[in-house]
Formats: sequence, C-alpha cells, structure tokens
Amino acid sequence: MGPDQKEFPIRNHARRYGDIACVASITGAQIMLATRGANAVMIGLLGTAMGVSTLVGSLLANKLVDMVPTGKLIAGALALFVVSQMPLLFLHSYAAILICQILAGLPFPALNAGLLGFLYGKTPDNMQGRASAVFETTVGILGAACPAMVGWLLQQPDLGFTAVMAVAVVCSVAGLAVSLAGPLRSIPNPDQWSVGGFPVTPSSGAPVYIRSYGI
Repeated sequence: MGPDQKEFPIRNHARRYGDIACVASITGAQIMLATRGANAVMIGLLGTAMGVSTLVGSLLANKLVDMVPTGKLIAGALALFVVSQMPLLFLHSYAAILICQILAGLPFPALNAGLLGFLYGKTPDNMQGRASAVFETTVGILGAACPAMVGWLLQQPDLGFTAVMAVAVVCSVAGLAVSLAGPLRSIPNPDQWSVGGFPVTPSSGAPVYIRSYGI
C-alpha cells in the first residue's frame, strides 16, 4: 500500500465523528430510558421520531446541495448536530431527548448528500468500489463498537448518560472542527466540482482531487 492509499482512509474524519456521535446519542438514550423502566413504545418512538425528521431533512437536502456550497453545507449540518446534542449534557428528561433527537435527524441527509455526492461524483468508475470499501469500513468499524462503549459508560456510577453525551458532543465538535479547519470547507457547489480538480495519477490509490479536499 503506497502513501496515497494510506492517506485516503485517514481523511474522512468529519463523517466518521458524526456517525459515532449519532450512534452514541441514540443508543445511550434508549438504554438509559430502558433502565429507568420507560414504556417500550415510548423508547421506540425515539427512533421513529428521528427517522421522520431524517425523511423531512432528505426532502430539503437536494435543494440545499444546489444552493449552498458543499463545504459550507457539511459544516452547517455538523454545527446543527452539535447544537442539538449539547442540551442533553444537562437535561435527561424524555421530552428533552425526543426534541433533541428530532433536531439531530434533520441535518444528516444534507451531510450525506454533500459529502458522499462529492466523494463518489469525483471518483473514477474504476475506483468506486475501492473508495466505497475504504469509506464505509473506516466509518462502520467504530460505529459498530460504539454501543459497547455506551453500555460500559452507562454502568459506571460516576459517569452514566452525561458521559455518553459528552462523548457524542466531543465527537461531533471534532467533526465540525475537521470540516472548518481543513480544505473540506472550500468544496464548492456541485456544478463547480470540476473546477480546479486534479487528475488521478496512475500510482495513486485514491483520487488526488478528493484527497486535496481532506476527505
């Protein structure tokens, strides 16, 4: 594996941190409410509410992708997610969790549309499978391990749900920082993605023009 191949999976932190934060938040809330003896239907309603808000977000995502530069859209979606999670550091009531999860579901379609649209839109056909494998594996492994970490934190008397939400907030802030501090923020609208792009070198394991934006 050459240096270019090694660089590609390291540079998708924005989406990776966002996914970890989302999994930690919803899993932690569900387990915490279950230990409190909350009604099973009410616990399931959290997932339903977040799914409905994600559906609403998906209806807006296409227009937002066309109107807002992709880099700013990614940063804005992550910023909204950060704001939606911060109240749960202090408020643990069912109503607070429900409202925050609804808000958390809204930005993810726009985030995925912008980030994944750019990733796959700028990846040559013969590298689509490789890019998908690297991206989904690096994101998925940590996301799969996240529920175990959440369960362990909830078992600790001095930690509990506050610690879970602290992890979610830290991860979401880290993703936002990556989107703002790196070249990711400079990605333009989709109709300008070809402007300033760089060709793929024969020895490269990942598209240079994608790596140049820090994904």
